Amino acid sequence: MSFITIFTEMSWIAGLLLAVGLVFIIVEVFVPGFGFFGIAGVTSVVAGIIVRICQGLNLEQALTLILLVLGFFFFGAMFMVYSAQYGILGRTGLFERKTTLPENHSNVPKELRKLIGKSGKAITDLSLAGKAKIKGETYDVISMRSYIEKGSHVKVVEIRDNEIVVRKWFE
Repeated sequence: MSFITIFTEMSWIAGLLLAVGLVFIIVEVFVPGFGFFGIAGVTSVVAGIIVRICQGLNLEQALTLILLVLGFFFFGAMFMVYSAQYGILGRTGLFERKTTLPENHSNVPKELRKLIGKSGKAITDLSLAGKAKIKGETYDVISMRSYIEKGSHVKVVEIRDNEIVVRKWFE
């Protein structure tokens, strides 16, 4: 019977504060960011609990009310996390993981992309960086794993951040 009296003997001010706070928390679940609705919702709920406790709740009823509100917050947060990953929030612009660029888009210029798989000769020692001649052109290159001596054959293995990455190649 004491559980029901938490709500049946509640004044309209405490009920309004709790209701408005819970509505604001629900809005915050769908528009996350802990902005106005989150702060106003938590403040309103805390004020509603304080007003209700001042109206004469015993310790058991006060703890029950606090646990109910914390449970509401917990399930709201869990719903938000689940929805962001799998539900409606995950399909909104707020949690957009996609880009308008095609999957095979690259910022690497086409002329550099065409070098992947091509071989050439190191024209300087490549302790980390140096120069190599590939398809008759001289390029600044980076060695992939190790030191490469001048005159060694190299092969372009990737283009990383507009840098040509080579490794020693045996022809």
